[in-house]
Amino acid sequence: MSTIRPTIIAQMRMLLVATACLLSSNTFASSPSDWPAFRGPNGDGIYPTSSALAHSDGFGLKIKWKKTIGSGYSGVAVANGLVVTMFSDGKEDVVIAFDEETGAEKWRYVLGETYKGHDGSHTGPISTPAVSSSGQVFALAPRGRLVALDAKSGKETWSTELVDDHEAKKPHYGFTTSPIIMDNMLIVQMGAEKGSVAGFNMTTGERVWQACEDSVQYQSPIPYRMDRLGAYVLAVGDKKIVGLSPRTGEILWEHEHGGGGARGVGSATPVPAGKNRLFLAYKDDESTIVTVTPTESAVDVKTVWTDRSIKNSYNVPVYHDGYVYAYSSRFLTCVDAETGKSVWRSRQPGDGFLILVDQHLVIQTKEGGVHIAKASPDGYKELAHAEVFSDLSWSPPSFAKGSIFTRSMGEIARIDIQSGSVSGTPAVAVAEDLSSYKFGQFLATVEKASDKKAVVDRFIASQKQFPIIEGSDRIHFVYRGEADDVAVAGDIFGARQETSMTHVSGTDLFYYSMKLEPDARTNYVFLKDYDQILDPRNERKTKTIVYGKEMEMSFRGDGMEMSWVAMPAWKPARHLGEPQPARRGRVEKREMESEHLESKYPVHVYLPAGYDDSDARYPVAFVHGGKAAREKGMYVTSLDNLIGQSVAPVIVVFIELRPSATKGKYPQLFANELIPFIDENFRTHASPDTRASIGAGFSASAALLCAFGEPDVVAKVGSQSSFIFDSMRAQLDSSLKSAEKQPLQIYFDWGKYDLRNPHEAWDLADTNRKLDRLLQDKGYETLGGEANDGTGWSSWNNRTDDMFETLFPLKK
Repeated sequence: MSTIRPTIIAQMRMLLVATACLLSSNTFASSPSDWPAFRGPNGDGIYPTSSALAHSDGFGLKIKWKKTIGSGYSGVAVANGLVVTMFSDGKEDVVIAFDEETGAEKWRYVLGETYKGHDGSHTGPISTPAVSSSGQVFALAPRGRLVALDAKSGKETWSTELVDDHEAKKPHYGFTTSPIIMDNMLIVQMGAEKGSVAGFNMTTGERVWQACEDSVQYQSPIPYRMDRLGAYVLAVGDKKIVGLSPRTGEILWEHEHGGGGARGVGSATPVPAGKNRLFLAYKDDESTIVTVTPTESAVDVKTVWTDRSIKNSYNVPVYHDGYVYAYSSRFLTCVDAETGKSVWRSRQPGDGFLILVDQHLVIQTKEGGVHIAKASPDGYKELAHAEVFSDLSWSPPSFAKGSIFTRSMGEIARIDIQSGSVSGTPAVAVAEDLSSYKFGQFLATVEKASDKKAVVDRFIASQKQFPIIEGSDRIHFVYRGEADDVAVAGDIFGARQETSMTHVSGTDLFYYSMKLEPDARTNYVFLKDYDQILDPRNERKTKTIVYGKEMEMSFRGDGMEMSWVAMPAWKPARHLGEPQPARRGRVEKREMESEHLESKYPVHVYLPAGYDDSDARYPVAFVHGGKAAREKGMYVTSLDNLIGQSVAPVIVVFIELRPSATKGKYPQLFANELIPFIDENFRTHASPDTRASIGAGFSASAALLCAFGEPDVVAKVGSQSSFIFDSMRAQLDSSLKSAEKQPLQIYFDWGKYDLRNPHEAWDLADTNRKLDRLLQDKGYETLGGEANDGTGWSSWNNRTDDMFETLFPLKK
């Protein structure tokens, strides 16, 4: 049970009377036909009054106008004849207003220097502006500049800085919260220590109140109405959900929700889901509905259900007639609001963002399509759609006066709804012509056959391996079994992605065909009716620690099992086999005392065969992320096989200390404590020329930072698929010197199908390509390069031999 503050009990009836006079519903003060802010006039993603979709002869979509803008996530506000959004023009972030009818630009206002995308985000503003009926536009820039503009001219009437003026803390990806208007107050969820939610005077910009002790990330508040409390501000923070008086900021009630995660509470917007009920996507992998019931002295919050039926999505759901319509991962789903159980799931129309208009779902997909379907528990049935954009879209659609307003990363458009058939709807995609392949000829035979099952049986029985490979570069992924929907996912498609497999009509066969490089190797899984499975016809299996269920990024735990396949020119790694007993080295565990950490931490040291029987001194390879390299990278097995054959005898130190546990002192600890400790306790050459700093994935970034950040400590560096995001890249760039000033021998490799997401702004293969070019521009010769492989240890350990042979070649 969550208590109401005592001072509020006496004011409850007065508040009800006041809010009833000011607000007839949970609305922004605007025309009911407008969409004045994020999530619409009531903040629930629902357009309250429309008959635009009630055409008895059907309806279609027609683009009324489309204009070029720039990159950004900001949604579209439509009010007072204006269409307002924000974007980056490449140099500056701007607020722009278009004429609702013609699309003509009315004005634009410069917010400041462009906020560049980083660590997986695209460039440009994320917050959606709010437009008041009194003629003001309110916009929040990513760095925290909050401005009020005259809606007619676009001229500034006031501005304030959330960081400098109000001690707010800028979230990692910038300020993204969208302001709302209630009771003549501008409400902003800004995340300051003294109060995470604030109310500003709309006319002057003066902060009137600040309340709620909680941190925030990318959440947005909504207006909400409830019996006994009337209309109030509802906001979800990192720890609490709270109800606030819009006029005074008094806390009406608060409740600790227990959520977490970037796609969970970190970007949560509460969704009204029936009387006194709220839907919360409060964790990455599950959601909940709670009842919020006012009593005489408290607000009673109870969980109705918690379920995984809606998870892993930045889309904010909508509620209609007893059901929640949402995206769960990349699938559209309908969930029973009473039980939390999924009623149906649909791969169509593709991942995106939705609102509700006239009992219909209006959807903007990330691929640029606008789709309309009846909001019904009977299933997804598309009624109209149009391909509007050719680029990526990360914004929900808006609706006003019978038209859809939406945008992509490069354009903004108005789409009108018209009765009857409308020209311009997209053509059905043409299937790839496979007639030149045996598999394509088999498909043609099945299509004509009267006994299709017999044809499929013979073909499947004749295959020597699955997936089926034809020639040097064609692969056919094949699944056979009863299913409604089958897709394939894996390294070649990227994180949070999958591709539908084609169902062969009249059979239980599904396939996906594509070209791959002749020497490619890749991990993959099937999704049968949305549940992940291995390829039942392929015995080759591996584990990845990079991906988890539904191809979500996951760098923890024991890993996820996947199937794998290699093309004909791929050569299996010989160094991963069982070594001969005489070639085996040994691993010694030592405890090292750290002055930096004021504690001990373990290191494991590999000593090659023959170390104990000689007085020789050895070069040293320091392996960052040593535990994973030993246990998952099969380094000990590889070293046993390689040393004396193609690699010189070398001591290998497996560093098991995480850089995040060193208070920012990891490179210094490496140089000033670890290296001297190894030199004192083992027979090393004790020379930078004979030391290497090595890592894979995130640990490759540590290896690079230690090599460049602590000069004259190592002269060799080995990096495999460096997971170097922008914040790490900035640190590395500041340490980079020229090859003339800091000579280094560099092995640097990565996979063409390394960790990436086509919809999000990160591609670590491309990041490694750019870093490789930068190193070469600095005068370094890098060896290794791009392999036609995926990500994770099942890719990296195939090239352990190349790295050690480059850095520690055996002299014969």
